[in-house]
Amino acid sequence: MTRINSYCQTCTVKNCIMLKSFDQDGQQIYKPFKHHYEFKKGETIFREGDEINGLYFIQSGVIKLEMNSHTQRPFILRLIGSGQTMGHRFLSYTGLQPYTATAIEDSRVCFIELGFFKNLVQKNELLQEEIRKIFLKEIRHTEVKLLQVAQQTVREKVAGILVHMAETYNYKQTGMGIRVHIDRQEMADLAGTTKEQVSRVLADFDQEQLVRFRAKHFKYLAVDRLRQIADNHAIHINEPLEVAV
Repeated sequence: MTRINSYCQTCTVKNCIMLKSFDQDGQQIYKPFKHHYEFKKGETIFREGDEINGLYFIQSGVIKLEMNSHTQRPFILRLIGSGQTMGHRFLSYTGLQPYTATAIEDSRVCFIELGFFKNLVQKNELLQEEIRKIFLKEIRHTEVKLLQVAQQTVREKVAGILVHMAETYNYKQTGMGIRVHIDRQEMADLAGTTKEQVSRVLADFDQEQLVRFRAKHFKYLAVDRLRQIADNHAIHINEPLEVAV
């Protein structure tokens, strides 16, 4: 972990909840309490069970969130990229990190100390609403993922992971594709299946011209068609109740 300089006024991550919730004058208020760090590939940002000491905002890079498992492999919940947030579980009663966060590529992260952030939340209704949206979206994502692991076929699971990767890495069909930084075993951990099954389904998708890839370079992804496959057993869950902030 390396401390770096970064400023909200020149940040290009426009979907950051801090930029959404504060004007330039407001940004000056929290500036002394905001720190900026760079994590190298493979570095752990925090571990499951650590005390939550603040909020993390992803400026660049990709981070995997995983939970311990009784098996030899961890359970990877999801990947997160620029503009997304970690540490908002201070709303939970435990005050402990529910998962381990690890950089799977060089990543830049902004951090605001928890005590000061709680004061910001109490005084800023826009920030309250943004935190509420993140919290509820995460709850729904976890509920859907657990049901998908139980009900989807391997083909549907792998299609869903490919769509998730495309969204995380901002895949553009007119571009040069994406170079992901997760291997086949990590894809299997995300999908809740085995590395061998992932490789087999990827080969099938290649034959069907749904993907073109070499190792970790996905040159082409038929995102819409893959999404249709992933949604074949669509699971509809009522939106969770709102959480008071």
